[in-house]
Amino acid sequence: MNRQRRMRTRRVQEPDQRAFTLVELLVVVSIIALLISILLPSLRSARDQAKLATCLAHMRGTGQSVSMFAQDHNGRFQITTDEVGLDLADASRDRYEYGIGDELLSWPVAIAQGAGMKFRQNWDWGVRATDYQDALTQKELIQDELELVVCPSDRVKLATPYYPQNLPSGDGLKGTGDPDNARASQTGMSYWGRLSYAVNEDITGAEVGVSQGNPACWRAVSVGSGAWFECVGEKLYPGTHPCRQSGTGTRLQGNLDKIFGPGEVGLIFEAGRDSQDQNIANTGFSNLVLSAQASGPYLGDAVNANEADGGLAADRIPRKRHPRGKLNVLFGDLHGGTVLPVKFNSDNEPIEFSPRVRVSPYQPRSTVN
Repeated sequence: MNRQRRMRTRRVQEPDQRAFTLVELLVVVSIIALLISILLPSLRSARDQAKLATCLAHMRGTGQSVSMFAQDHNGRFQITTDEVGLDLADASRDRYEYGIGDELLSWPVAIAQGAGMKFRQNWDWGVRATDYQDALTQKELIQDELELVVCPSDRVKLATPYYPQNLPSGDGLKGTGDPDNARASQTGMSYWGRLSYAVNEDITGAEVGVSQGNPACWRAVSVGSGAWFECVGEKLYPGTHPCRQSGTGTRLQGNLDKIFGPGEVGLIFEAGRDSQDQNIANTGFSNLVLSAQASGPYLGDAVNANEADGGLAADRIPRKRHPRGKLNVLFGDLHGGTVLPVKFNSDNEPIEFSPRVRVSPYQPRSTVN
């Protein structure tokens, strides 16, 4: 009798254990999905901001490497030019850094040297290739140690510094390159590697073959009676054109001390394609940021210069790497900062950035008295 009473009491005290209904499960799932949809934009924004900050940190580290390299080379950074410009700037091949056979070292390798890394040849960083697709076939041979020149927001992370290159004006590639991946020089061949940035050729370059004796940098020269002429280089100016008469305006051959207003002039920019689907031939030639064909001295002018004339309209400057088209810049005084496009043309291409950043290392006309 007692045993039956205890069993009835236990059944009464035991809770009613039933499963969730389908409706209840759907409500819970809906709430979780709603919370995720609310939180995801914030999480994505935080992630993007973290990548932007890391990218800027890499650029600032690059600035430290530039400074170390310049200290060992009389205030100069590594030159970026063809064989014609190199003969003009360093005929004895003792002013800048070279590899085997006097092959000019690319500027990412100079960055590595400034950072104390044991990069002595161009193939310590990248591979010889004729284009992006050719470089992709050798991707496993590309070194990934040089994080300073890579932005974590870059979706491609593969580009060329362009120089040294095999150009009609002279073969800048010496020998067969990497002994473990020997490749004889071919027309248009250069080194490709993990690279998200571009160097300012107006600062680090020399007068190349295409310049034909004309100043390569955008600047203004006085033509008398208080008048000024806005010079655009690399054009065949006839006779006594003021651009040909002026003794200023040529590229600086890496001399950082000659930059006018270095805190406003970009030395290294974020560059390269936004995606692998951009197949424009010049896209990814990351070191060719210059003002030679631009209508003015600023980054927006250079970005929208005619591609056929050597401008950057071939999407060498990324539009979608960071939120709102932001770009990190290392300035001529080696401080790093972020700029934002604030004006656009009818094709939604940026024509002005804030703060305003110059590409030309010379004094713009608007500040000339």
